[in-house]
Amino acid sequence: MLKLAPFGTRLVRRIAAALMAAGLALPAMAEYPADRPVQFVSPYAAGGANDFLTRLMARYMGEEMKANIVVDNKSGANGMIGAASVAKAKPDGYTLLMGNSATHGTNPTLYKKQPYDASKDFTPVAMVASVPIVMVVNAGLGIDNVEELLQYGKKHRLSFGSSGVGGTGHLTGEAFKAATGLDMVHVPYKGDSPAVTDAMGGQVDLAFVGTASATAQQSSGRIKILAVAHPNRSRALPDVPTMAEAGFPGLEFSQWYALFAPAGTPEAVVEQLNAANKAALANPEVQKSLDAQSAEGTYRTQEQLKAFYQSEIKRFGDLIRKLNLSIE
Repeated sequence: MLKLAPFGTRLVRRIAAALMAAGLALPAMAEYPADRPVQFVSPYAAGGANDFLTRLMARYMGEEMKANIVVDNKSGANGMIGAASVAKAKPDGYTLLMGNSATHGTNPTLYKKQPYDASKDFTPVAMVASVPIVMVVNAGLGIDNVEELLQYGKKHRLSFGSSGVGGTGHLTGEAFKAATGLDMVHVPYKGDSPAVTDAMGGQVDLAFVGTASATAQQSSGRIKILAVAHPNRSRALPDVPTMAEAGFPGLEFSQWYALFAPAGTPEAVVEQLNAANKAALANPEVQKSLDAQSAEGTYRTQEQLKAFYQSEIKRFGDLIRKLNLSIE
């Protein structure tokens, strides 16, 4: 366990020496984590991927740190309510956010008004996992690959579902539409699962959703997964080609998840949390749980995470402006 030792720097040692010379004692700095719970905030309701990953990390990072980590679901406004609560929390390492590709990717450009600044109000702590977006079609269309979808789309207007306006699935669909020139209308849902359900029932022709939601229904035979919007094939779908293999390089979209602390959180605390995250991701039991959700554990240093999410804000921002999307 990392301790924030009172004599860990030259400056502190000099202060200590001066105080001792004056007959005064230097109070010890608190050990982290102290005998109090650490709170992980999931900015979405219980039961979804964000909640699952928050609880998974709370359990195994807690074991690594010998800390009691509790989960608090604060849902609403596409993750902004929970994110704002963490941004305003005391920067002491006891309140963290399980942010994602919405709170720290699409939202900064999509929403004209936000209760936090994704770039300034948080300290990036650790990457957790990513879930690639996949393209699924209604099996009744008799389409077996992307090329056949293109041919079908030249003769029919297509409808595609996603988890909602501005979500990663929506942007994937819009990028595919722009790349192909197909006539496609977006149908937003409140989550991936209802979008997949309507693709199965034929209410929409296809959907762009997270891998886990698609694989959960694949065995029904009512949908077919045509492509993965990821640089590499998914371990859960080894026979499904990537978008690049299907002829569309650059269409790479994932729902990703990462831990963030309020800006100003001590570096030593952030380093300890990052180390616990790295150890948790290496745990075979964690890997099994991630595989079951078609999620890919992705360790990054704090610096790598910062560079990654800042690049995602720019990438999504450019696309959102190009598509002229915005929400009041």
